[in-house]
Amino acid sequence: MSTSLKRRFRSTAKENDKLAWTTCKTKERTMKKVLLTGAALMLAGGMFAADATYAAEPGVNITGNARVRLWYKDTYDFNDGNQNGSDTTMDSRVRLDITGTAAGGAYAKVRIRMMETIMGDFDRDASDGIGDTNNSNIWVDKAYVGIPFSDTFILEVGKYRSTYGPVGTTHNFFYDDVHLTGFRGIITMDNVTINPFLEWMEEGQDSDYSGTSDSAYDHDEIRFGVHAKAKLNADWTVGGMIGYQTDARTEVTGMQTDPTASDWGYVSNEGFFGSLYAKGQSGAFGIYGEIAVTEGDLNGMNSWLDDDVATDYIGSDDTGFGGYIFPNYQMDRLNIGLNLGFTQDGFQPDRAYGFVMLGATDNSKISAHRIGSGGDWIWGGLVATYQISESLSLTGNFVYADVDAWTEIGDGPRGGFDASSSAMEDNDFALDSAWELSAVLKYTISQGADVYFSMGYLNPEFEDDTREDDAAFGALTRFELKF
Repeated sequence: MSTSLKRRFRSTAKENDKLAWTTCKTKERTMKKVLLTGAALMLAGGMFAADATYAAEPGVNITGNARVRLWYKDTYDFNDGNQNGSDTTMDSRVRLDITGTAAGGAYAKVRIRMMETIMGDFDRDASDGIGDTNNSNIWVDKAYVGIPFSDTFILEVGKYRSTYGPVGTTHNFFYDDVHLTGFRGIITMDNVTINPFLEWMEEGQDSDYSGTSDSAYDHDEIRFGVHAKAKLNADWTVGGMIGYQTDARTEVTGMQTDPTASDWGYVSNEGFFGSLYAKGQSGAFGIYGEIAVTEGDLNGMNSWLDDDVATDYIGSDDTGFGGYIFPNYQMDRLNIGLNLGFTQDGFQPDRAYGFVMLGATDNSKISAHRIGSGGDWIWGGLVATYQISESLSLTGNFVYADVDAWTEIGDGPRGGFDASSSAMEDNDFALDSAWELSAVLKYTISQGADVYFSMGYLNPEFEDDTREDDAAFGALTRFELKF
């Protein structure tokens, strides 16, 4: 064997040994996290399991909800196209929540979703129009079991959704209705609830981008941490969460380091995250709010529907911060409050948060611009709700937002700038400022059946002064049913 060939052979052998060692250590770390978390949850179960015998009525319970939405939007022509069109659209969905309970108190929960798509071709079956739901208009987004070890400890395992925040689901700032698969504990002690969790964000099964099979080396994206909430008294509740996300999927750098690259690439979404929130009432005065932080690579982690290697939009250079506070005052039938908030260094709130025209479509279907997108935001919103009658209420919003547009690569989430530019001068849709005037009318038709009428006007000014600052108008009717 020639000397050069021997050197090449030794070099290849060393690389293979290094790869094997790295893979082994990665698998070892992942296994340790799983085992440690499982052991911690089991230990917690043992600690709180004074008597793990229960008497429950076995059987199946079915509840659910439904909605139909019809909305109108003008063109939202935020460019120089001078279009004068409009769009009227309709969608509907029905969801069934099924709970099966065993005689010993253990339970299984599943949620079945039906339809939930924009109606286009009305005389055609919708089964081939849902995209990421395997071309079916019926699918499941919850499927998990709950095992009570005692009156104070329950372990839930499977595919579930998590909401951690001061208000009800669909309105929280940081962690609202997040779809996850894994393990979580529910530990209750007097007025304190603790939720340790270990959750898989993505299984590393895709070799199209990495060039190697992540699945062969168990390269996954995993999130773990703990949430805690304490009810201080009848009027005040505080809570918070802290977590860390690991990501062993193979990196493929592309646009993140070279804005002229042809592929978007993939960069590890790893780092810490956390939030603190509070809600309270003192006489006629009430207040709630939240502040959150995400390490750079996780900025925007709950703002995109999907995070895969093909559309890896989350993450930026700096640790991001965001928060809001909503003090309010009740005067007879009128509640008036001020929503003050900010986002900084690439942070973006959950898609559930927002007003009527400013926010994500998860919050308002007629929303015209995402809060936290395109730059660092500061906003103030005057919110007034008047209870006209027992079944009728009206909420009005006057909101002003000032935006410091991102101008450097890495300021905002990846993918937030034009690939043909070496900086973000072509970030044309970054707002410089905007104000919103909107209203929501809620009418309770009967118990469990409500109808909402909402409309809004948005007047934007863009960072790029060549754009037409066309105003946007939208209106929506939404029927909701709970059964």
